[in-house]
Amino acid sequence: MKPAIAMTTLLLALSLAACGGEEEPAVCNSSSDLKASVADVKKINVDSGTALADLQSALKAIETDLTAVKKDAENEFSDQLNAVETAFAALKTSVQTAAASATADTLATAGAAISAFGTSVETLINDVQETC
Repeated sequence: MKPAIAMTTLLLALSLAACGGEEEPAVCNSSSDLKASVADVKKINVDSGTALADLQSALKAIETDLTAVKKDAENEFSDQLNAVETAFAALKTSVQTAAASATADTLATAGAAISAFGTSVETLINDVQETC
């Protein structure tokens, strides 16, 4: 009887150790990087003369991180990724337009695109983090 109890205890301990040893999916890390890149946009001083250039630079980092999230997510989160990619394309276009001709209208359009992009990224990141 004692060997059976010992074996059961050993198997239980091994199964618990195996559960605790699981690694997070890669999409957890890449989505955290994307979140940090998006947060960097909020740090841009819009009153500086380099705000649009800073934003264009930040968009390159975001694009790199978004590509990593898409790769790491594989087929998961396709609806959220499509929304983010659509919002990102609109954001890039609006920033390019504002950089070429900075008017109140083009800057307002860029501001609205930033807001829409932020909302779509937040949805994606929240959904991804639920799996991490």
